[in-house]
Amino acid sequence: MIPTVAIPTKRRTVVVLGRSARGATLPSVAEVRDTILVLAIGWPLTDTQRGVLDRAEELARTARVVLDAHLVSSAAAAAALVGSEDRLVLDAGSWEARRIRRRLSAPGER
Repeated sequence: MIPTVAIPTKRRTVVVLGRSARGATLPSVAEVRDTILVLAIGWPLTDTQRGVLDRAEELARTARVVLDAHLVSSAAAAAALVGSEDRLVLDAGSWEARRIRRRLSAPGER
């Protein structure tokens, strides 16, 4: 018999920042989950992406939760890091936001 190990899942607030990010409104301290994960698409960071990342860092410090941040190359790379139970905050212009949402909701690609 193979032993089963239950791995507790962390409840995450995931902030996806597109190249056309406009300065997302982050959740309040009371709404923040156990971890804030920031996924910034593209390199280098835009000034807006940097601003949201800085605010997310301050929010994590205030809420006393873990902050995890990743630079990713594409919406597909971001989708690979987003789970179905995550609370999603998406910051991108309308065209890019549609493309990212499509990628995040694509079945079997996460």
